[in-house]
Amino acid sequence: MNNFYATCSDENILALIGEQDDELAFAELYDRYFKTLFNYAYSKVNDRFTAQEIVQELFVSLWQQRRQNQVLCGRSFLFTIAKRLIISFYRKEYTRQHHYGQWEIHRSEISEFADQPTLASDLQNRYEEGLHLLSPKCHEVFTLSRQGFSNKQIGEQLNISEKTVEQHITKALRILKEHLKEHMICALILFSSF
Repeated sequence: MNNFYATCSDENILALIGEQDDELAFAELYDRYFKTLFNYAYSKVNDRFTAQEIVQELFVSLWQQRRQNQVLCGRSFLFTIAKRLIISFYRKEYTRQHHYGQWEIHRSEISEFADQPTLASDLQNRYEEGLHLLSPKCHEVFTLSRQGFSNKQIGEQLNISEKTVEQHITKALRILKEHLKEHMICALILFSSF
């Protein structure tokens, strides 16, 4: 690096960059402040990659806007830009986290609703398997009770007492409950969402 630039003040360096597009002056400023600005950014974001990105963005922005900047104090000017970029980073990060959180909630809701038909189908299949475990008479009594017939009507139709109808229904419910036990949690989840 040229000794001329090493002896220049920050303000003179910035003036050379802004007025003459002096790339060597820019390189001198970069060498002077990259490490200091990196350490500052790193202390705020606690991530090396992000800190480096912030400092790189600072210098790119400085070069792109070199003709617009009227700088009185070089060091404080650079740290002010770094501070603004760090704040911008946190705003973007907050927005990203918020949108990601919303997306996760939405995705889980979609997944939950997408799985409900499968759960209902599995539960229906398991229920029908359980019905086949019942004796023919018990199956018939239970099916009629689920169709809305009263115990008295079922007894009259099948020529059995109401007490026998109650026993068949109780037995059917006990067998089905045992058979569906492992799927009861899924059933509760499925029906609680309606």
